[in-house]
Amino acid sequence: MSTKSEKTTTTAGDLHDEVLESLQALVFSLKGQLRHSLGEQPLALAPMELRALQFFVRHPGASQRDLVQHSGRDKAQIARLIKSLLDSGHLQACPDPEDRRSQRLSPTPSGLALHKQLHQARRQALARSLTGLDAGELGQLLGLLKRLRSNLSDPHPPA
Repeated sequence: MSTKSEKTTTTAGDLHDEVLESLQALVFSLKGQLRHSLGEQPLALAPMELRALQFFVRHPGASQRDLVQHSGRDKAQIARLIKSLLDSGHLQACPDPEDRRSQRLSPTPSGLALHKQLHQARRQALARSLTGLDAGELGQLLGLLKRLRSNLSDPHPPA
């Protein structure tokens, strides 16, 4: 026998499902806005290549090992990404003066131009999604997002 109060009661599981669906819908919408901002032109790089390029734009002169540590990806995958970025001319390598076995990686002018184009499109998509939020709401949103990321990065989550 079902009562009206049972139908309106929301369980934690229901809320978790709704949060997950909302996050997935938000990511899907942001990706759509990004494609729209880029004028539907295909990007020259795969998403992981773009993330790697973005890392070296923020950290010019970093090494492959630095990207492995930052990303948590395996060495072989990172080596393939870097080779692709070097082959496409978006990254350049120079020997590490302190470790001859290592190379320091930096974006090329074409890599910087591609990053700038993507960065502008991302800012446009994000600005649209944040329309109507005041500074307090933005701060609260940022705090919650940081907590979500922290929960996922904790190697030993609470039971």
